[in-house]
Amino acid sequence: MILLGHSHGGFVAQYVALRHPERLPGLVLYESAPVTGPEHMAEAAAGVGDFVRRNEGNPELPAVLAGLQAAGAARDDEGITAALRDLLPAYVAHYWEREDEFKELRTTLTCTYISSADADGTPDTIDDRAALPALTVPALVLVGHYDIPCGPRWAGELHALIPGSRLVELADSGHLGHIEEPAAFAAAVRDFTTSLPA
Repeated sequence: MILLGHSHGGFVAQYVALRHPERLPGLVLYESAPVTGPEHMAEAAAGVGDFVRRNEGNPELPAVLAGLQAAGAARDDEGITAALRDLLPAYVAHYWEREDEFKELRTTLTCTYISSADADGTPDTIDDRAALPALTVPALVLVGHYDIPCGPRWAGELHALIPGSRLVELADSGHLGHIEEPAAFAAAVRDFTTSLPA
């Protein structure tokens, strides 16, 4: 199968591709990164700063920022769902310009909490940068220009690290390009998958 991993799923997909390349004819790393931990969080914080500057003066901005804070403190499905509903505008490139399209998603989405810590509470960080140059699976790296958690910097690093990879940036997307620019997203995935050996 061709494995597509989105966001945290990208780390899972990288894990599988690095350990079982014979099982995958292709790999799509969508809004992913090669590393988690402090460096990743610092880059996300810079992305939040850009989001705040682009939306300065919006009366809903404080609630979105409160959602970002709450997401970091969430420890169960209910907590992370409430936080992500609040912060959804930060995950969409132009949320308030397209609010009618996304408001139902915002009120109905549900999420599953995934801990970033080991069983003993130690942060479980990922750093695949040393391993990715040995990846043999054909790969597409797909990213939204306005993505905050796994933005263009990380897509560029993945592309540089993975031999022969393709890089596609969705110009008007944040973290959810498959619903923000569905035609461009589908075209990028289709073009990649149809180029793979039969």
